[in-house]
Amino acid sequence: MHTASLQDLLDVEGPFVSVFLDVGDHVDLRWRAMRDQLQAQQADAYLVALAHNAITSSVTPRGLAGRGLILGDGRVLLDRYVPVPPTGYTARYGPLPYVLPLVDLSEPLLPHVVVEVGEHGADLRAVDPTGRPVAVATVGARRPGRRLDAAELADVAEEAATLVDRLDAPLLVLAGPVAGRQSLRVALPTRYHHLVVEVEGSPDRAVLHLAGRANQDARRVVVERFRDESTRLTGRAVHGLEAVGRALEDGRVDTLLLTDTVVGSQEVDGGRADEVLPLRAVACEAEIVLVGGAVRLHEDVGALLRD
Repeated sequence: MHTASLQDLLDVEGPFVSVFLDVGDHVDLRWRAMRDQLQAQQADAYLVALAHNAITSSVTPRGLAGRGLILGDGRVLLDRYVPVPPTGYTARYGPLPYVLPLVDLSEPLLPHVVVEVGEHGADLRAVDPTGRPVAVATVGARRPGRRLDAAELADVAEEAATLVDRLDAPLLVLAGPVAGRQSLRVALPTRYHHLVVEVEGSPDRAVLHLAGRANQDARRVVVERFRDESTRLTGRAVHGLEAVGRALEDGRVDTLLLTDTVVGSQEVDGGRADEVLPLRAVACEAEIVLVGGAVRLHEDVGALLRD
């Protein structure tokens, strides 16, 4: 995860409320349990009320099922919807914001365009790497009740191509009945055909699957680089809380590697390691990558250093 979007958290004094939850369904019940947990932590009542208002008064955008909020200084500091909902939920109150779950949930999607083709029209949506629709369009038959004719399919194809170019998207998803999808594929300029994936069911599921594969490839590159640097003994790969913490404090870290979203109950400079280290990574604009068990890291923490 690139951390530049979290820079605004650095200039705020705590305490903070950090919550992450599935907003796909049963949000009220889930939030009630989270609110009880925050109250048990003696969280600031005003911050909890702000979180309550934010969670209960908004509608989840299409295609997004998770949400993270960080509150402090009497206001909402971060409010982010993400494509993948967390398993369970997180409700934490403390002196530092807890940003690490965002790394797990905010792995970039592939920027993509979805075209859902129906008998009488087509809905188009361009989605950026965060999962947010940045453009939507609807193209319908010129006369109500008619099916799309060849000229109208050409209009849909032109709009889809425009959105792909706007996002520089590597993926164009066609959804809907087989006949409509195939007709639209034919109407697309040939240079876009290699980007097309046709799906029977939910286009969002297909995108998550493809993005997951791309993210696994990206993680593999980081792990291989870490192993390579460790073998070469160049000094550009370190692991362990002390070495990584010192490198982060000096601003020398290019990529922070963690084996999981929870670094256990370990502490760094009197604070929780899973809060202190990611926040230091934000401060030096380092990328954060969760590597799971792909590489063995002393104390669950590693770093690739800048040249």
